[in-house]
Amino acid sequence: MKPLIFILVIITSFSITSCENNENPKPNITTGVYGTIKYGEGDCMPVINESARIYTNYNGEIYFIIKADLDNLGTGNFEQLKLNSIHSNVKNGVLAIELPVNTYVVMPKNFYDNSNLNTITIKKETVLNSNFKFWKCTSY
Repeated sequence: MKPLIFILVIITSFSITSCENNENPKPNITTGVYGTIKYGEGDCMPVINESARIYTNYNGEIYFIIKADLDNLGTGNFEQLKLNSIHSNVKNGVLAIELPVNTYVVMPKNFYDNSNLNTITIKKETVLNSNFKFWKCTSY
């Protein structure tokens, strides 16, 4: 009986310690952002209701463009601004990055969206838990 109890305790302990939330893993950063990025694309004429859209976990580069620089760009070179911005490779939608204190617009590589929904403000010694959804219209 004692060996059976011992085995059950070991199995239970292993099960408890192996559980992890892959949706929003706890990052090893002190100032920045973590969360998930979802991406979808499709026809926008007629407009697709948000609840009917299908999103998948984003795979690719994500850019953190300083909002003040983007707002003051005018007719400047957006691609150059993007290339000079902080960027990271995202796999399976998992985002975790250390960022300097500032306000950023978060954008996938081939998608322009300057909105409040993807604007974050990073404060000293604060890690934001933010999730992002991007929908790219393939026709209007």
